[in-house]
Amino acid sequence: MNNEQYKRLSKIQSGLDNYIGESKGIDMKDYKLERIIALQVEFNELLQELPFLFKYWSNKEMNKEKALEEFVDGIHFLLSIGNDLNITDYEYDRPEAHDMKKIVFGIQNAISILPEMNVPKPMYNVLMHHYLLFGEKLGFTTDQIIDAYMSKNEVNYARQESGVY
Repeated sequence: MNNEQYKRLSKIQSGLDNYIGESKGIDMKDYKLERIIALQVEFNELLQELPFLFKYWSNKEMNKEKALEEFVDGIHFLLSIGNDLNITDYEYDRPEAHDMKKIVFGIQNAISILPEMNVPKPMYNVLMHHYLLFGEKLGFTTDQIIDAYMSKNEVNYARQESGVY
């Protein structure tokens, strides 16, 4: 994801977050920790779609479409958290790590320390780099991620309007 793509999605996410805040009558700044928790939950939901990573006893295959949907749910919260942290620029820098299981632990660790960070931008960048690398390892292209994000963004607006989540 290049900086132009990041800025575009970040702006779109900001619009959704503002819409949610206004429609619920809440100040989204008061819900920063909840979005970090939501990111952790969404990442765990993604992992549930990847039995090859941990279900050594199972022959279940990955459902790539469902995995992409869960991956993009995480992107929504990553962008929202980036907006909370006033991250206005981001450029994907592919990490050296390549073992999927170790990347999982790295992502989980980075998420868990976000609330305690004194200098959150470097940790946010590390988290985003590894999250995007994880998606890359799952076979998702940047275009697929962006297209899925845009589709899910529409779904998220519709859910807010209908009240059905």
